[in-house]
Amino acid sequence: MPFTVEDLARTSLVRILPRGRYRLAAQTDVRFQSFAGNTARIAYHQQGATPAFLLFSGPGQNPHAAAMAAATWAEANWRPNAIQRRVRPGVVVVHVAPGNQLTPAGPVAGAVVQSAIWTVDSATGKVEVVGKPPGSPAASEVKHAASNLMRGMPAPSLGELDLAEKGVMQLRTVAMPRAVGGLLGLFLVYFAIRYALMGLFSLLILPSFLGSGTRDVSTVYTVADLSVNILLLAGVVLGAGILFNVRNMAVRVPGFSSSSSTTRNLTWGGYIATMIALAVVLDGVITPAMQRTTASAGQGQFTHVTATASDDGGETFVITGGDLTVDLSGWPSTEWSGVLFKTSNPSVLSLETTPAPDARPVARFTAHQTGASRVEATSADGRYTFQLRVDVGT
Repeated sequence: MPFTVEDLARTSLVRILPRGRYRLAAQTDVRFQSFAGNTARIAYHQQGATPAFLLFSGPGQNPHAAAMAAATWAEANWRPNAIQRRVRPGVVVVHVAPGNQLTPAGPVAGAVVQSAIWTVDSATGKVEVVGKPPGSPAASEVKHAASNLMRGMPAPSLGELDLAEKGVMQLRTVAMPRAVGGLLGLFLVYFAIRYALMGLFSLLILPSFLGSGTRDVSTVYTVADLSVNILLLAGVVLGAGILFNVRNMAVRVPGFSSSSSTTRNLTWGGYIATMIALAVVLDGVITPAMQRTTASAGQGQFTHVTATASDDGGETFVITGGDLTVDLSGWPSTEWSGVLFKTSNPSVLSLETTPAPDARPVARFTAHQTGASRVEATSADGRYTFQLRVDVGT
């Protein structure tokens, strides 16, 4: 269905205003009288290094003249200062008219700042975007708006446009020094990447732990660890969605979009406190508990150690105060009698018990201090030998 320049402007701006931090200006604004006559809607943003105009021009209006005049105003008024050392203004004029009345799309030659004209055929919805001056909105927003209008969707009301602009005002923050902002940004990026990746991994493996049916202490700690990781992932996604205003979240999520600055500050404070608390619980409580559980399991594993004939030539570990049992019953029974056991370093690993003459060739050693020792065994006729390196640690 054909649409007007006002329809396209409202449909585009209701998304562009909060996402690009643009503000609306009245057609009677004395600052912009040099180009107001050739525009139907004026939007602008002036913070940062790339302030910009977004103008909508309709049939019978001159988008080229509007771009030239807006560029002259931008060059004269948006200048570098002590805080913003570099400024690169830009101007985009969206010309909306039937195809035979459209000005050719492209950069505006002779403009004192980078400027471009984008065209929208109000009869077919065709959008032509050539050139992207600094600070330009996403061209996809204009294309999306034209596509919706051609499908018969109604343009947003003036109230919806007003609400979108109020969302921009609510998102304004107090400026902070660059160094502080940079350090804070690096910390947030590190926090987001670390916990988001851990959360994604946890999201993949948590179902397998829940379905295992095991309820020992180690599994409980692991499930708690994975669950907190997933909560942190959800928090990172929520914060990023509000910060970048994904699907207009910044003006839709309760608390964060409140018209009261006190409510917004309290909501953000609660969000930050919750994220920090989850990180502290994860890294300060759950992870150390898991490590202690793992260490206890390892300690039990190396307290009472058994080696057999198949371990000949290998290595084993025993903790201080633990014991090692060497069972050579795997040798032929004709070789059991008279097996001689010994240790190369009795101060580290001492021989405590030896087998009886007619018993199985089993000997027991005790670990006394950290170090290394060698356990050796030889059959009575010397045909069979056994050697094992033993490392004793805490």
